[in-house]
Amino acid sequence: MTFSTPAALLLLFPAAAFVLWVAWPAVRAAGKARRPAGRRGATVASLVLRLLIVTLLVLSVAGAQWTRAGDDLSVIFLVDASDSMSPEQAAAAGQFVRQAVAAAGADDRAGVILFGRNALVEQPVQPLLGEEEWPAFASQPQRLQTDLAEAIRLSLALFPAGGARRLVVLSDGAATTGDTDQAAALAAASGVSVDTVYLPRAAMGEEFVVADVSAPSRAAQGETFRLRVTVDSTAATAATLRVLADGAVVYEAPVGLNAGSNTFVVPLQAQEPAFTRYQVQVQPDEAGTDSFPQNNQQSAFTTISGPPRVLLVAAAAGPDSPAPPDEAAQLRAALEASGLLVDQVTPGELPASVTGLAGYGSVVLVNANAADLSPRAMEALRTTVRDLGGGLVVVGGPESYGMGGYFETPLEELLPVKMRIDDEERFPPVSLVLVMDRSGSMAAEEGGALKIQLAAEGAVRALGLLKAGDELTVIPVDEAADEVIGPLSATDREGAAARIRQIGAGGGGIFMRTGLEAAAEVIRGSDRPVRHIIVLADGADAEEKEGVPDLINSLTAEGVTVSMVSIGDGPDVPWLRQMAELGDGRFHLTDQAANLPQIFTQETAAIQRNYLVEGEFFPAQVSPSPLLTGIDETPPLYGYVATEPKPLAQVVLQSGQEDPLLATWQAGLGRTVAWTSDATGRWAVDWVPWAGFPRFWAQVVSSTLGRVDDSLLTVSVAADDDRARVTADAQDEAGAFMTGLELTANVVDPAGATTTVALSPVAPGRYEGTFEPAAEGAYFVGVGPQEGAGDAAGRPELRQTAGWALGYSPEYQATTGNPALLERVAAAGGGRSLSPDPADPLGPAAAFTHDLESRPTSRPLWPWLTLLAALLLPFDVAARRLVVSRGDLARGWERLTRRPAAETAPATGRSEAMGQLFEAKERATTRRPQSPPQPVEPAGPAALPVAPPPPAAPTPTEAERTAEPSAEEGETLAARLRKRRG
Repeated sequence: MTFSTPAALLLLFPAAAFVLWVAWPAVRAAGKARRPAGRRGATVASLVLRLLIVTLLVLSVAGAQWTRAGDDLSVIFLVDASDSMSPEQAAAAGQFVRQAVAAAGADDRAGVILFGRNALVEQPVQPLLGEEEWPAFASQPQRLQTDLAEAIRLSLALFPAGGARRLVVLSDGAATTGDTDQAAALAAASGVSVDTVYLPRAAMGEEFVVADVSAPSRAAQGETFRLRVTVDSTAATAATLRVLADGAVVYEAPVGLNAGSNTFVVPLQAQEPAFTRYQVQVQPDEAGTDSFPQNNQQSAFTTISGPPRVLLVAAAAGPDSPAPPDEAAQLRAALEASGLLVDQVTPGELPASVTGLAGYGSVVLVNANAADLSPRAMEALRTTVRDLGGGLVVVGGPESYGMGGYFETPLEELLPVKMRIDDEERFPPVSLVLVMDRSGSMAAEEGGALKIQLAAEGAVRALGLLKAGDELTVIPVDEAADEVIGPLSATDREGAAARIRQIGAGGGGIFMRTGLEAAAEVIRGSDRPVRHIIVLADGADAEEKEGVPDLINSLTAEGVTVSMVSIGDGPDVPWLRQMAELGDGRFHLTDQAANLPQIFTQETAAIQRNYLVEGEFFPAQVSPSPLLTGIDETPPLYGYVATEPKPLAQVVLQSGQEDPLLATWQAGLGRTVAWTSDATGRWAVDWVPWAGFPRFWAQVVSSTLGRVDDSLLTVSVAADDDRARVTADAQDEAGAFMTGLELTANVVDPAGATTTVALSPVAPGRYEGTFEPAAEGAYFVGVGPQEGAGDAAGRPELRQTAGWALGYSPEYQATTGNPALLERVAAAGGGRSLSPDPADPLGPAAAFTHDLESRPTSRPLWPWLTLLAALLLPFDVAARRLVVSRGDLARGWERLTRRPAAETAPATGRSEAMGQLFEAKERATTRRPQSPPQPVEPAGPAALPVAPPPPAAPTPTEAERTAEPSAEEGETLAARLRKRRG
């Protein structure tokens, strides 16, 4: 027996002494007094029980444990699942594990860990189930790296206590990260033996690797620079060297590779200003072979400086376009006149990736509707501006801001203005009824969500745009209008949103008249001055059209407007468009349910007509800004979209109603500008011919340019083992190092996820930080002052963006395995190098050889000791409270050992008992003298009867007294009482 807290055993002596001190007076009194012997024995027994209970409790506090030596063995197999392991090697590893398990003992246990860049528990350590029941490997660790050290550390935490412990590593030995030797030494120090199994790669023929591609981090437009390429080859062979710039081939030539390292210098010319990714590919000729094509390409980034590029996003001009022909023409001409390079696309062509947007210094949206922008494009725009320091300018119009469905989108998050205005006087209360199609087609899935869920989210978004005095009613309709939700008050948005999100799809088509009749009943019961109905229908499944035009006419006569939204371009679309015109509303056609939130919020803003403010006014400057440098006066404007400034926004110009007209702010690392009027002949008809028009827009757009060629920062990214290191060098205009800066780097990976890295000073003017690349592809790094870094946060010259590319996995860097590493691991871990051959004495069966020192196992005893002490406590109480004589013990023993009598015994016993009773009665009668009757005096009529006094006990005669039996030891209590009474 061992103890986890042996010092607690010192409590045994004072505890026992205290019990003796308390109980000893009672023991002495029991010994001196004339008490039965049983009572004295009970006192001593109680003392012994108390001492035993105290001893058990002290042993429990000391952590008593039962320690025994065992012969069981626990083995954990560490299986390499990185990219360097071929399918044949993986199959060999699985076969080794199954064969080893088949040779295990009955008490042995086994577990499996699969590792690559990380380590995952495939099978916890448990008793073996047999070879046929061992499951196939299913875990999928990251395959870009091999971190054997992490797998060893994880395994040490999985071993059960006690018994012999062994690790078996199955790998090609190509560890690319982690300190494997240190981990093996740690295992040996923990009493764990480490065996290794080398799984060789298949014999390779001609294998070459693009080891490195280097390009200058920056180059001027038109400049010729050199791209340096290093290729390692196992044999002399012929190949083709190809260079691609952003996917376009810019160089291609045949090359000859010698065995060993080969270096090639490729001259290139910098083209348009952008982040340019140069991808180098080396392909074998038709007669050559190559085992791993993954390592035949590598990439590098170069920032080409020159005139900034701007992406102008505007609807295409044409007779069918809602925008006038000059929607963006005048603005583009003004920007190009200032020296900016402008590319123009439609909202649907806005790039949906950071890679497509990173080459532009700023993006200008001109009267763009959010429903025309894909959700992915808006997310990419948010990442480019907020995390990489890009710029954004939004030019207003009837299809923008709140009127364009910007509410609760990434656009509203980036802009310095809010789409909702909380002004009850300016915006009268609204009653909005949404008739939602819940037919069977709404159960279809789109982008991982059901269409009905996207429609419900649109209703929730519309509810969020309403004010406290507004109300919303949602009527789901298929063949009937049931489960009506509302009218809901906008004051309880969370509770109302939860009810709306519970709407599910039904069946059949949407009955138009049934839905509109239900909406009419609700809307006619509302006293709100603004009443509007939105009908969401399937463009190919709108049924029950009869009577709908008459119903809409009656509603419009009562001041109710009706809009139609069609999902899909079906045969019912023309009729739905006619009903929207008949209801003085708007018609929306979309082929994606994901656009419904923007459409619903656009409709919600449109019915509150005060969001669209039209009339002549002169902009009023309310704060100084570089945006108005050299501009002292402006022409009048004739309209804008009402918004509300955010708390940290800088409002430069405002309207006569004190609504923001020109506002700007810092959005993360980027800068955004909101212009709520337009730049066309609609509202800015006097601005287009104004001489200051080009200057104004050049200054507005230039203030948001993300990449600054004269930045005070020089940013570079380089691989550092399994991590990437970001380095930012800061020098002022005089060339002096800038110290004391608080810089941060936002790293955007190929999937669009952003990681923020704090850069720490490592030298005068130099700041560094590292991040862990998760996947191959292009990485963009935006560096700038940390949020809240004081005056530095607003300095654009302290912002810079760089690109970096992670090529193929380091697993493909080496062309052979590394058996020497596995041998070192086995030597450091006190293990052996096993063979995958079952016939070898050190084959799979050797994994469960019981040749290791077994560590003793300990089981805690304190729970059982505490339980025993609790069970003895009632016996202690009984010994002190109950008195049991020897006679009681003798009679109890007699009853336990007495044999049953014959069948006539019960009758005989009863007759003898009756006889004894009669004799006792007769003796009592002879002993008690007969008293003569006493005369009773008559009493009055009211007197109560008086009970006669009890007769006096007869005095026994001398003969009777001598006839009584004498009291003997062991006489019962009843007998003694009768004797004393007689």
